[in-house]
This record gives sequence, structure tokens and C-alpha cells, in this order.
Amino acid sequence: MGRKERNVIARIERQSNILPPAKSLVSRKEFRELSRLSRVWNSVPGEWHTEIIEHDSPPLSEEEEGIINDICSSCDGGVYFKPRKRKQFIMDSSDLRHYQILGFEDYISFCGYLSVNGLNNLVRDFDAVYGDKESE
Repeated sequence: MGRKERNVIARIERQSNILPPAKSLVSRKEFRELSRLSRVWNSVPGEWHTEIIEHDSPPLSEEEEGIINDICSSCDGGVYFKPRKRKQFIMDSSDLRHYQILGFEDYISFCGYLSVNGLNNLVRDFDAVYGDKESE
């Protein structure tokens, strides 16, 4: 017969007068409230803002203008020069949510990915909730 395996953390918890009994995070009221607030806040996706600014083409140099005039004059009537407008794109992704930047379509899919891989999205939020209790 082998030696009986004992959980060291459970033994320390039973012998301790200071530590409260261990409790699952899911059963804590703060966790449920925090996850509810997180679902509500993340349910509205952010937007990708794109602004397009059109500028006139810069003026042609004398050499470029001479070449274009030469081409236009050598062709039969149907060729003309029309300068294009320059477009400047300004993109702003600061309004996107974290899960959108990672490539997930909605928050529920992101939470499913986290649960399948054993990750926790609310760890940083809980550091703020329980930070003052640990320092006592």
C-alpha cells in the first residue's frame, strides 16, 4: 500500500486561525457581479473609424508636363491628362474592444475560447476587488 496523498494547502487552511476557508471564485458574489458588468460593457462592440481625406495632386514639374503634352499631342484626339486626387486614410482603432483586436466577433465567443483553454479574463479586475483585503 502506498502512502496516502494529502493536500498541503487544505491542511494549512484547516490549521490556520487567520485564513478564511477556501471558496470558489464562481460562488463569490463579487465575481458574479463583476462578470455580469463585464458582459454588459463588452456586449456593445467598438467601431473602427476610417477617415478619407482627398487632396489635389501636386503640380507637375516642367519636364513631366512636357512629356505629358508630347504624349497628348502625338495621339489622335482621344487622349487627355486628368490628374488624380490623392487620398489620405486615417484609421483609428482606439474604440475597439480587446476581443475585437484579437479577432473574435463577439464577447461570448471570446469567453468560450477562454473557458476552453482554462484562462480567466477577470483576473486583473479581481486584483482590484481583493487588493485591499490582502493588505490587511
